[in-house]
Amino acid sequence: MGFKTRRKNVDVGRTSKAMILPAFLEIGRESSIAGNRLILSDPRGEISEEMLLEFYEKHVEPILWQYFRQQQQTQKVDKP
Repeated sequence: MGFKTRRKNVDVGRTSKAMILPAFLEIGRESSIAGNRLILSDPRGEISEEMLLEFYEKHVEPILWQYFRQQQQTQKVDKP
């Protein structure tokens, strides 16, 4: 099952930021990361970045924004 958490982004050098992963996750030597505004990450590095990006662009991004807009409309209707 999934988890949810909020983490601070940490500056690393002049051009990078690091994301601190929760201790309970099983991680590998490298993580695979893909995304845009949202990030998909495989902390074990078993799924290629190309596969993550394809999945993100095909399945996550379009459905998330549809869901997000619906939630915004619902909130507007619910407000007096």
